[in-house]
Amino acid sequence: MPTAQFPLAIEASDIERYYRGIARNILVTTTTGLKIQFPANLILPYVTRYGVHGQFLLSYDQNGKAQSLQRL
Repeated sequence: MPTAQFPLAIEASDIERYYRGIARNILVTTTTGLKIQFPANLILPYVTRYGVHGQFLLSYDQNGKAQSLQRL
């Protein structure tokens, strides 16, 4: 399964946009410079009162559909 690694830093106030239904996807730049977009609901397990911060690994299928997200 293909993967993409990237840093993520989203403040708590920005995550509220997802809960309000304004934001549905997250756009990031991978460590190799590729821009990818994935569903915002994948970050929910990693949300703290400060937002989401860290290095992540996104796994996706051959069609480019996101399968899982894990913090490294």
